[in-house]
Amino acid sequence: GKSGIQYNEFVWSYNRYEKYDVYFNEDSKNLADYTADFAEQIIPKIEGFFDYTLERRLQFIVYNRLTDFRQSNVGLVTGKDEYNVGGTTTIIQNKAFLYFEGDFNKYDEQITAAVTRVIVNEMINGTALIDNVANATLINIPKWYSEGLVAYLSKQWDIVAENQVKDGIINGRYEKFNRLTGDDAVYAGHSFWKYISDTYGSTVISNILYLTKINKNSNTCFLYVLGLSIKELSYEWLGYYLNMYEQAE
Repeated sequence: GKSGIQYNEFVWSYNRYEKYDVYFNEDSKNLADYTADFAEQIIPKIEGFFDYTLERRLQFIVYNRLTDFRQSNVGLVTGKDEYNVGGTTTIIQNKAFLYFEGDFNKYDEQITAAVTRVIVNEMINGTALIDNVANATLINIPKWYSEGLVAYLSKQWDIVAENQVKDGIINGRYEKFNRLTGDDAVYAGHSFWKYISDTYGSTVISNILYLTKINKNSNTCFLYVLGLSIKELSYEWLGYYLNMYEQAE
């Protein structure tokens, strides 16, 4: 019986493409066209990176601005109000809720993050389980694993990420790796997957995800693919960046 406070009445339409649909209102038609063009480029790239083809159609719901998105019932429907406050790409099953922040680079990141999240969810949990998010057989993935992987594929490794990781490592915030939350989980995970790619090659990442699904465990998969436990890898990763930052000073 709950509903969001809606100041504008949106009339929705959609365009259908080969692998996705783009929903838009009368104000977001141009942004929807841009979304479709970028999605056509980025979906094959992310599928190629993971060596995986999407099984379900993606649905992009496009808002012209954050204030329009906040009028939606997304948080009320899911029971999690933080879903429609902005700041992250909201994914519900195969639906991606997007909004323009005045910067096309950031908007491209939103689309890339959305595609990555849906593919990672499909690869690890399958399509049937995604429909029942309360299912006990869903694999519990640490935040650094999932959000870090999304950040690695959707965001540039820039000076902001570099400084955040440097501060986290030098000040010891990343030592309890599996317990990280919030931005620490995102930046630590981003740097971890970058380390894996730089050290062992990006092709091992799809193998790690596949074995995560098979073993229903995000820890043992690293041992099978790389011959090192996640604990051993975390020591290597921390040492790698710590040595880099100490030499730079």
